[in-house]
Amino acid sequence: MGVWLDGTGTGIPARILPRPASYFLQVAALFPWAAVATIDYRAQAFVCGKDEWEELDTRPYFPIDSDDKENRFNRVMHFLRDNRKTMNALDAYLVERHNSGRSDDGIPRDRPIGGIRVLSLRIPIPSPGERLQRVGRLPLSSYPEDERKFFYHTLRSTLAERCGERLQGPS
Repeated sequence: MGVWLDGTGTGIPARILPRPASYFLQVAALFPWAAVATIDYRAQAFVCGKDEWEELDTRPYFPIDSDDKENRFNRVMHFLRDNRKTMNALDAYLVERHNSGRSDDGIPRDRPIGGIRVLSLRIPIPSPGERLQRVGRLPLSSYPEDERKFFYHTLRSTLAERCGERLQGPS
């Protein structure tokens, strides 16, 4: 009964039981609101002259913990992805950094970019017993469209201004 009460979120067991007993009930609830997917954040850049979006590797621009999910890019995306001012600043930062040609980010250094679009990957967590891949970074093209969720993109007028051209087709 205590496991069920704690699992429903009533808080009754925590109020009436000693802390050690309450702890074991909480552990036994088996995380009723557990995540069903891991989230990874990625960026694509609009390559001027090609009028195409290509994956932009942000790791060279956020070197602290660059190869794990605690890197600065992921932290900004997790906490501030809905903050338009922050996203605009990130956009300007990534465009300036790539166009300066100092880092290898997956897009040739001699190809300027006009802006970014940012997305989250919703990668399903394997069922119990299935093989679990710990940490790895696959190319964006390895993930199906239904696992991608775009939440920011540079305005089309800004792309045109930065690229110095009239853009063709949809953004």
